[in-house]
Amino acid sequence: MMLWKENTEVVLNEAEKSLIRNGWGNETLENVTLSRILYTSEGYNVGGYICKPKDDKLKYPLILWNRGGDEKSGKLDDFLAWGILGEIASWGYVVVASQYRKNDEFGGKEINDIMNMLKIGMLLDEYDGMNIGVEGWSRGGMMTYQLLTRLKFIKCAVIVAGLADLRTNFERNSKLKNKFYSLFPDSNEDKINEEIKKRSAVEFYKDIDLDTPMLLIHGTNDSKVQYEDSVNMYMRLVDESRAEIQFETIEKGDHYLSRNRKEVQELRRKWFDKYLKLN
Repeated sequence: MMLWKENTEVVLNEAEKSLIRNGWGNETLENVTLSRILYTSEGYNVGGYICKPKDDKLKYPLILWNRGGDEKSGKLDDFLAWGILGEIASWGYVVVASQYRKNDEFGGKEINDIMNMLKIGMLLDEYDGMNIGVEGWSRGGMMTYQLLTRLKFIKCAVIVAGLADLRTNFERNSKLKNKFYSLFPDSNEDKINEEIKKRSAVEFYKDIDLDTPMLLIHGTNDSKVQYEDSVNMYMRLVDESRAEIQFETIEKGDHYLSRNRKEVQELRRKWFDKYLKLN
């Protein structure tokens, strides 16, 4: 069953190939394929990516990758998709990612765009049919927490610099607060508070599937999402969860963990391998 309207293989130019090789390694460049897709979700046309190992004779676990940002901010282009998703695919995974609908509610109905992207991934021939993980960065962490309240079959999750408490982040980030409030121009304070709670995992953490092993990673010098978001989520989850919850603090790490790339890469890869390559 075909769920997408367009599927275009991505081809990099020589300059981009060189940058991928230098930034993410030769395996990321040589051992994966990347496709840009357009699919429908609740009547919207939504962009996305599918990245797979080149060896299509094998079956692989599936990883759903949730991007950060809002609207155009944080949106993947072909180059970034190849580097970010291709790195994970080079570890032996099929990776799918949604760009979210244009009418972005910052944690609202675009959760369904993620669910529909996951359905596409589960229909791919290369998927092993059993093992699914999810990873989210920043706002993508918020989306991942939401996803884990809906699905009980995710084998593991990785959340990096995950946004978990909108209210406290608004206190430090007026730009984020103003942008969020602008999504609900005719709403009173009670409605705004309701929408904040829907997007703040510190409020709904007990609804998360507590059988899902979770790895939380956050840098102490994050200037975009408070480091305390992950501290507070860890404290809540470790007391409630029936699965392994691990929290890795990256000392002096920024929001993108740009100076800690190898360390973070290794943490993520080991977590996925531990829970998705059991069979």
